[in-house]
Amino acid sequence: MSFIQVNSEIGELEGVILHTPGVEIEMMTPNSIQEALYSDLLNLKIASKEYSNFSGVLNKWTKTYQVVDLLEKVLDNNSVKAELLNKILLKENRQFLFAELVSLPSKELAKFLIEGYPYEAGVHPKEFEQGRYMLNPLYNLFFTRDASSSVYDQVLIHSMSTDVRDRESYIMESIFKNFFGVSTINPKAVEGAHTEGGDVLIAREDVLFVGNGCRTNKKGIELLIQYFASRKDRQHIIVQELPTKPESFIHLDMVFTMLAQDKCMAYSPLILQSNTGFNTTHIEIDNGQIRYHERNNFLEATKHVGFDLEPVLCGGNDSWYQQREQWHSGANFFALGEGKVLGYARNTHTIEALNNAGFDVLKAEDVCSGKEDMHAHERFVVTFEAAELPRGGGGARCMTMPVKRQKVNW
Repeated sequence: MSFIQVNSEIGELEGVILHTPGVEIEMMTPNSIQEALYSDLLNLKIASKEYSNFSGVLNKWTKTYQVVDLLEKVLDNNSVKAELLNKILLKENRQFLFAELVSLPSKELAKFLIEGYPYEAGVHPKEFEQGRYMLNPLYNLFFTRDASSSVYDQVLIHSMSTDVRDRESYIMESIFKNFFGVSTINPKAVEGAHTEGGDVLIAREDVLFVGNGCRTNKKGIELLIQYFASRKDRQHIIVQELPTKPESFIHLDMVFTMLAQDKCMAYSPLILQSNTGFNTTHIEIDNGQIRYHERNNFLEATKHVGFDLEPVLCGGNDSWYQQREQWHSGANFFALGEGKVLGYARNTHTIEALNNAGFDVLKAEDVCSGKEDMHAHERFVVTFEAAELPRGGGGARCMTMPVKRQKVNW
């Protein structure tokens, strides 16, 4: 049996991959923000404090893995090191760095692959001096969700929509193949196909929810459809078209996340309303046969595959606050288990809506200190204060990559 087992968004969490943001996020400048896919510069000292509460809650609940530790372990194998370096350097047109990088110890190389490999005068060609780095830092790596997704007992290695994030996919592919020893599905095999983990939600053993927007395109979704059709299994894929602007709509999990068997977090204007101009398509796959059904809205589509979800509204009932809180990842919650979720404290109207829906509100600081016991609550939301992390454009689900969950008794 594969170590990777993720059959839902809400099964009790038994393992998750994280990356604690480091010096790489302070290597952005106003000139490189757009290339780095940010809208603002982050303060590492503040972001680190915020992240420590977030990761502290996860450490209290389950086993956590850090990308840098996993990467260091796979780089201990010289053939794996050479293979990964060749992929990265070929993609980034830096093959001439192979000899100096392959000779580095695993710990040092892992650091450079994440934090960036600095330009050195007299060693590297002078034409690279202005850029400061021979290999750029991975500014987005703390959003571990995007580069890969656990899909049942396999891992989908995403073909990112922007080249600046390709190295993340190569690193995660190497980790899953060589540390976890699992097979991977790789959309990079099809030119022009793009998928990202924020757009892929594992709703149930036979249901995927997928976003179609600026990061996951139709060609990438078609690859997923054909993959499941080839397995001859029965599978449902509900595809929600997303706006391309503003940037807060980059992924499906920015407007919809699962909270429990009977509850979801939803951004009402896109998920509940009809005639929005953004299509909802239910794709039914059975023994290789594919059928397409257009639905009125996303929530209605979930009913056609057996869900009966009561939406908790991002921003509450006021459309003004819905817009404001969606902008700061107000719909982006991560489930530790059924009815047990984690999200930003700053979205106060969303947290109030959760409380009204029966979720006890716990503070991350109290959980981390031992003052509050999560296991003493049947349903809860753990909130963590964050002003810097949301400026990166994602929330709790974006910063987690689960590798193992218990099965849900539907």
